[in-house]
Amino acid sequence: MLKSTIFSFIIGILATASLFWLFSRLFENKLPPAYSIAVIGFPKSGKTTLITALFGELFAKHVLNISTIPRGVKTIERINTDLAKLEVGEALGPTTDQDLFAYRTDIIRGRFFKQRYKVEIGDFPGEDSQALTESFGEWFHEKPYFKWVMEADAFIFVVDIAQTLDEQSAKHYAAKMTQATRAAWQRLNEYHIEGDKNLRKKTVLLVFTKSDLFGITPNAVQEDTILEKIRQLGFEQIPQSGKIDHDKLKTGIYYTENLFSNLIGYLDKESNQFDYLFVSYFSIVNKTRLGINELVEKILPK
Repeated sequence: MLKSTIFSFIIGILATASLFWLFSRLFENKLPPAYSIAVIGFPKSGKTTLITALFGELFAKHVLNISTIPRGVKTIERINTDLAKLEVGEALGPTTDQDLFAYRTDIIRGRFFKQRYKVEIGDFPGEDSQALTESFGEWFHEKPYFKWVMEADAFIFVVDIAQTLDEQSAKHYAAKMTQATRAAWQRLNEYHIEGDKNLRKKTVLLVFTKSDLFGITPNAVQEDTILEKIRQLGFEQIPQSGKIDHDKLKTGIYYTENLFSNLIGYLDKESNQFDYLFVSYFSIVNKTRLGINELVEKILPK
């Protein structure tokens, strides 16, 4: 009786192990689905730094059960060159080599039953596109990049915190961003209705970049010297990484939520998968870069 029980137990273990191996092989041999992420923002809003920070966190294994394998010489060179620049305090240059640079990488999720995805992250060279901006009136949907955006599986709309800290221009910038983002989303809606696709199910993130500036001041200020320092940090110089003041961060988030309440409310009604995040490559919270882990978890395919 005892031998029979032990034998049955061993057979059960072997059967379970065989099934586990079989399912693992099926998942590994399955052709990985494609997944594209569109990063949309005005010139100098921090798009390239945001994408670089995302890869940096994945390389450092800071996100549980998610790993990445960059694909292609251009992607590998671009990511590692930009990471090296940030680590030594150099600003990233504008994306000028073409209309669209697509970072290509394999994303692997899971610990036991792993799922692999072929991911493209699209970065448009807005930093040097002043002539294009003037020609099309600062509308996202009039730019060539928008053709690629139309077919994306997820969307990141980038908002530059550095543009909100001057009380005189903050409301104007918020209104401009709300108008442009709403117009872009309406064009997306029009396209997907005609193409019979459900846009509401796609992930949409409103990402507030350069949130390390809350460490200088939590909201609008009037002193010219502080404003000049903010402009330099926002556009020209790279700040040192460090812990951010929690009170200033909390106050800054509250200020920004109110400033962009119309845009947040609009996107929340338009998408079932909407969220907004405050991020910074240079601010450390709980030993990780502010908001970057959340960004990785929310924007990558599941």
